[in-house]
Amino acid sequence: MLTDTLRIGIVRAPLLTTLMQVASRYTLTWGIAYHFPATTKFSPAYTSMLVAWSVTEVIRYSYFAFTLSGLGVPRFITWLRYNTFLILYPLGVSSECWLIYKALPTAEKMDERLGWVLWGILATYVPGFYMLFMHMIGQRRRILGRGV
Repeated sequence: MLTDTLRIGIVRAPLLTTLMQVASRYTLTWGIAYHFPATTKFSPAYTSMLVAWSVTEVIRYSYFAFTLSGLGVPRFITWLRYNTFLILYPLGVSSECWLIYKALPTAEKMDERLGWVLWGILATYVPGFYMLFMHMIGQRRRILGRGV
C-alpha cells in the first residue's frame, strides 16, 4: 500500500498520511476559519474540531516525549495514543466537514469555482478519512496487539 511505503525520513509516519493531515489543518485554519470567519465564529463544530485536534496533539506529543526520554512510555499514555483516535478522528473529521459545508454558500457567492473547490475538498474526506483511520487501526494492532 502506498501509505506504507512512501517515506522520506523527515517524520516517522508515511508521507501521504502526514500530507493529508497537514493539508486538512491548513485548509481549515487558513482556508475556512480565516476567510470565512462567520462559519466558525459561534459554531460548536469549530469548538469540537479544536478539542479533537488539541487532545490528539497533547497525547501524541506526550507519547513522543516519553519515547525520546528513554524512560519508557507509561501504559496509560500508550493506551490513550492508540485508542482515543477511535473517537477523536470521527469527531474532528465530521467537524471539519461541517465547517467546509457551512462555508459553501458564501464561497459560491464569491466565486462559483471556489464552491466547486470546496465540494472537491469535501469529496476527498471520504477516502482520506478511511486511509487515515485504517492507518491508525494498523498502528493500534501493531502496538497493542491483535486482541484489542
